[in-house]
Amino acid sequence: MSSETPQGQLTQADWTLLLSRIEAGACTPFVGAGVHDGLTPLPGDIAMQWAEAHAYPLEDRWNLARVAQFMAIEKGSRWPRNELAAAFIEAKSALPADAEAAPEAEALRALAELPFRTYVTTTPDDRIKRSLQAHSARHGGKTHARRPRADFCRWHEALRSSSLATTFEEDPHYVPTVEEPFVFHLHGQIAVAESLVVAEDDHFDMLVATARHPSLIPPAVQRALRGGPVVLLGQPLSDWNFRVLLRSLCGGDFSGLQAGSVSVHVKPADADDGLLRYLERLFAKLHIKVYWGTPHEFLHELRERWSAAQSK
Repeated sequence: MSSETPQGQLTQADWTLLLSRIEAGACTPFVGAGVHDGLTPLPGDIAMQWAEAHAYPLEDRWNLARVAQFMAIEKGSRWPRNELAAAFIEAKSALPADAEAAPEAEALRALAELPFRTYVTTTPDDRIKRSLQAHSARHGGKTHARRPRADFCRWHEALRSSSLATTFEEDPHYVPTVEEPFVFHLHGQIAVAESLVVAEDDHFDMLVATARHPSLIPPAVQRALRGGPVVLLGQPLSDWNFRVLLRSLCGGDFSGLQAGSVSVHVKPADADDGLLRYLERLFAKLHIKVYWGTPHEFLHELRERWSAAQSK
């Protein structure tokens, strides 16, 4: 970033590059739980609840993978998956009927109104798909209604041997487009509790499985992640499990990430300018620009810039 650019903001050249890659259909959002804040349970909150209710003995009570591993040992491997699914279902039933119009859903609305073709997410609920169905995207001078398809990673043998066909097995000719985008759930979907990646062993098993069987990540998703910039939203790279996963998908040294990749982070409350500059340099070595702000703030600005570009 140039010295004239406010800290944590992208330059005009950064925005221009990002918009041009979106226009070309070569930009992919990688969506984490932070985009759903206020609408679905956050992993840390679930971990704290389980830790409190079941006397978790370690200090990292906010770490869902670690707490879930403890619960898997105590109650069996299926317990964390079933309880996570139940927590999301309960939270969804508790939301008001007009939740999709609430301010908390603004980030999802902005995400749906941008003409991305492929959405990759570590969240297990269907909010991205439902938001896509409810909103249209402007692209090429036209407004496109959206008919998304969604699927999840078959990361263990029971899922691969089940009768659940993948999206691309059902329709070998399907190619994600603005009108028919694809939502890929790396860590499973609530509707298939056995697909959820929750405990530490689940994360390890998924990484091993996708390394041994690269086809578990659909070719369309692989091309999307390596064919243009990735926008990382609501899923900080400080999350060890996520960082390892991203390395496996985008190259061992992140070399698969293309110019224009952006990671959106809330600025740490106690961070001084020196720490922020260090983090920006660290991410730059990974071919990633840092935007200091919330997913809502970033997506709002991106949508405004996209709308302005489309109106010219």
